[in-house]
This record gives sequence, C-alpha cells and structure tokens, in this order.
Amino acid sequence: MDIFAKNIESLKISNYNLASKILTFLNQSKLSFRVDENLNIYDSRKRYLYENKEQINQFASSILDGSKNYPFIFIYGIANGELIKNLSFKFKHIFVFESEIELLILALNIIDISEELKNYKIILLDPNALDFEIQVAMFFDHQDILEYLSLYKLFASSLYYKDFFSNEILKVNEICIKTADVAIRNADRTCYLPLLTYKQFLCNIPTMLENIPFQRLLNQRKNTFDTAIVVSAGPSLAKQLPLLKKYQNKAFIFCADGALSILLKEDIKPDYVTNLDFSDWAINFFKNIPNLNDALIMLECATHPNVVQFLKDKNVSLVLRNKNLYMRYNLNDFGYIDTGTHVSHFSYTLALALGFKNIIMIGQDLAYDEKGNSHSNGYYYTEKSKEEYFSDTLEVEAYGGNKQIKTHIFWNDYRIKLEYLFACNQEVNFYNATEGGARINFTKEIS
Repeated sequence: MDIFAKNIESLKISNYNLASKILTFLNQSKLSFRVDENLNIYDSRKRYLYENKEQINQFASSILDGSKNYPFIFIYGIANGELIKNLSFKFKHIFVFESEIELLILALNIIDISEELKNYKIILLDPNALDFEIQVAMFFDHQDILEYLSLYKLFASSLYYKDFFSNEILKVNEICIKTADVAIRNADRTCYLPLLTYKQFLCNIPTMLENIPFQRLLNQRKNTFDTAIVVSAGPSLAKQLPLLKKYQNKAFIFCADGALSILLKEDIKPDYVTNLDFSDWAINFFKNIPNLNDALIMLECATHPNVVQFLKDKNVSLVLRNKNLYMRYNLNDFGYIDTGTHVSHFSYTLALALGFKNIIMIGQDLAYDEKGNSHSNGYYYTEKSKEEYFSDTLEVEAYGGNKQIKTHIFWNDYRIKLEYLFACNQEVNFYNATEGGARINFTKEIS
C-alpha cells in the first residue's frame, strides 16, 4: 500500500467526511499545485510554500518557542506535511486546519502520517466543512483538551499561508476562540454545580430505587415505535399545536416540563415528560395539572429533591447519567444516559435510547421572537423570562438561513450542544420544525 492510500485509510478513522471529500476531488478535478524534486510544493504562479528546508526548521523552532510545555497545538496549513510530522513527536495532539484540498492531497502523498492520524496525534480538519464548528466543539469538549484550552493559540505553518490565506486563518481563529469560550464557560471551574448535583443525587437514591428502573423501560419499549415528537416551550410552539393535536396518535410525544401545561390545555397528552433542573422552581410546572397516569415522568438523577418528592406518587423514573461518578455505584438497572445540560437534550437522548428512528422537534426555538418573547403563550414563567431580553444577547442565523435572530448566550450554548448531538447520531432522522427560531444544523427542516 502506498503512502497516500495508508494515510487515507487512517484519515477515514479520524475524519471520514474529509477522506471522502479528498477522494471525490481526485476523481473530478486536476491539481493546480505541483511538487518539485525537493518535495517542496508550489502553485501555478511558481510561488513556493517554503523557500528552502531551513525555513521549515525556522517555523518549527518558532512554534516550539511559542508553545513550551503545551500538550497540544493548533496549526493552520499542512504544507508538505514535513513540519507537522516533525512536531508530532513533541505534542500529544496537533490540530491542523487546511482549507485547500489540493494541498492535503499532495501532503498525504509526500509523507507518511498514517499512524499519527490513526491515533489522533495529528488531527486534520477542513474549515470549509459544513460541520466544522461542531467538529471543533466535539474536540474541545474532551477533558484532556478542555483542561488546557486557556493555552489556545493558532500558528501558521509557513509565510505562504500568512500571505494568501490570511482571511481563512482569521476565520478559523475566531471560531476556535468562540468555541473555547463556550466550553470553558460550561466547565464550572468553581465546582459548585457538580458538588450540588452530587449531593442531590445522594438524596434521590431512595426514591429512585422505589420507582421504575430505566433498564426495565428499555427492555419493554425499545424499538417498538419509529417516530417521536420532542416538544419544547419556545415561542413557535403555539402555531404547531393544531397539527400536533391532529397527529398525536401517530407518534410518541416527549414533552419538556415547561411545555406540559400548554399541551394539556389543548388536550394533547404526552407519553414522556422530562425534567433535570437542579433548582426546585420547576415544581410550578407540575402544579394544578390533570391526572398524568398515562405519562411517564423521566427525571435526571440529580433533579432537585423537592421536585422528586412532589412527583413521587406519579409514574416516575429517575435516570443515572453516563458519568463515572454515577457508574461506580453499580446501580446499572437505573442508567445510563447522556442527559445533557437542558431538558430538550434529555428528551432527544431518551428518544434515541428508546430506539426511535425519526425524531421531530418543535418549539425548540432557542431564540426570542419578534416581540421579544422567550417562550410560548401559556408558559408559566413567560413574563419573568422577558426580563433577560436585554442582557447577554447575541444574533445568530435564523431558521431558513435568510436573516439574523436574537438569542441568549446560554441558548446559543444549547444550540451548539444540540448540533453536537445530531452529529454523533447521524443514523437517526432529525426533523427541525421550529420555524422562527435559531438555525440548528444537522437537521432536516420541515415547515
């Protein structure tokens, strides 16, 4: 097997989409870059990526001087691969961003980095990929990367990239900094929240043991139906209710706690109701509601004990998160699932665990509507939620991609995490029917 074939096979392990893109490009296009007898690459105007071998060493020394004791580094430009190969012995990971497919092809023909690609020592990323931001978020969310993200710095591999790819470098740098900020902000360096939720989990163990084990639920219900509708309480939910009521018997309804009273008012009965709040304000979602005998209330193991006690006489199942902290108790009948950071994430992963192949989401706007409303009519806390309209907001691409819409900084974090979830479960059909909200990639959009 030649060098290129070995590299492509390894790249399929770490970035299958990029490997496919390279192979497709080879079948359809001719290369405008060339390689000379010294394995240096030049373009159609005879501009070389490096003037000589010594320049490669100079860039290597410069990068090493700027990243002393770094466990990993970020480099824009693969060049001829020699610099990347030489530096791979110094770092646990090297993230290489390359937007020019031709240069990737030539580098993968020149130097063997198959083992480094296979072992994720060298990680190749295409900034032009539709899921580029999600790929970055996935890597930044890994513990061994997250712990050192404050050291982030983007290096260029040659003067050629600085001269002709300056805009691309700035764009990649902006995305990485934004994604790092989200990851660090969600890490909760004070440990307040992890300690609080651990305490609440311990308080909830007796109630969990007295109620429906999650594994029994899976044994009885997994793969029995195909379509799930995940309902959230965003502003667009109101206009979806007539259609939902018409087709409620055609699918299973997973209802976020905040949407419960809205659905019941319209005589729409959910099959599953989810909650994972670590504070007890969510009790109000369950007050003064009709009998829920036909619905199963799914609670995360660290849900506030007051909420758990308020609902203990209902059909309740407390689910353990898929974290080592909870797994060490060997309560395997009651776990494990990625409950995520917000209730709709919990609903999605629950639907996935139950084997649903088609998942439709409605009301998951993750944005304010044109009137500044954060939630649908009938939401218990609507007026109070409006107060945050003018704080910590930003604009993101809207559903349909033809305008910008205002969102909250934490909702934007949720949006990124949802895209990450979709990217990890591409065998499932996700349908985004949340017209009016923020655009969520990796979904099929239906009106």
